[in-house]
Amino acid sequence: MTQHLPRFLVAQPAALGDVVTLRDDEARHAKVRRLALGEAVALFDGAGFTCVGVVEHATRDALRIRVTAVRAARSDESPLALTLAVGLLKSDKLDWVVEKATELGVATLQPFASAHSLGEPSLARQTRWQHLALAAAKQCGRSVVPAIAAPIGFADLPAIPADVRVLLAERGAAQRLAHVEPVAPPRAVVIAVGAEGGFSDAELDAASAAGFALVTLGPRTLRAETAAIVAAALCQARWGDG
Repeated sequence: MTQHLPRFLVAQPAALGDVVTLRDDEARHAKVRRLALGEAVALFDGAGFTCVGVVEHATRDALRIRVTAVRAARSDESPLALTLAVGLLKSDKLDWVVEKATELGVATLQPFASAHSLGEPSLARQTRWQHLALAAAKQCGRSVVPAIAAPIGFADLPAIPADVRVLLAERGAAQRLAHVEPVAPPRAVVIAVGAEGGFSDAELDAASAAGFALVTLGPRTLRAETAAIVAAALCQARWGDG
């Protein structure tokens, strides 16, 4: 119903017949799109609400939208609460991971620092990732913008609530993800992917002791950013909406 319409973020849900005013960044986005009076648009709040409306009035600084239909909450979201934990990557590689993970329906992206991390955490980087997640959610038609958690240390990963915990290991992993057999279909999964340097032996031992299943993606060595997206796609295919 809304995938191919221009999409705009609103502060809160609206009811049928309500008039919603877009301001600031969303109003500027609408101006760039050169929307005409009567044109249909989609609105979402980033937490599950989505509706359709028509442009009723436009000025230089604001746009008024009248709601004409409300969609069932979260109908485009995966049933799997998937946390993709990624070692801090250098340059803009994690930017790409945020965009693609959003498209794949990841619920939370959790950056972390580990023994071989090359990237550095910063408030500016986290803010950028949040903006990228919002833009990707608009593009792919999601009603929920994934959470971009503040970076943590490797030792804090076991504290993330989950039914299944998986870690991609370049060595010491004898099984594939398809062979991880939970007792019951999981509702929440954490999958951890290392930075460019991978994990240390001590980190692999600690993860295994904390209940992480150590898995491999196969005989070829993937770049860290590629491995993260492949891992997310495999989790969705097995336990989510894939």
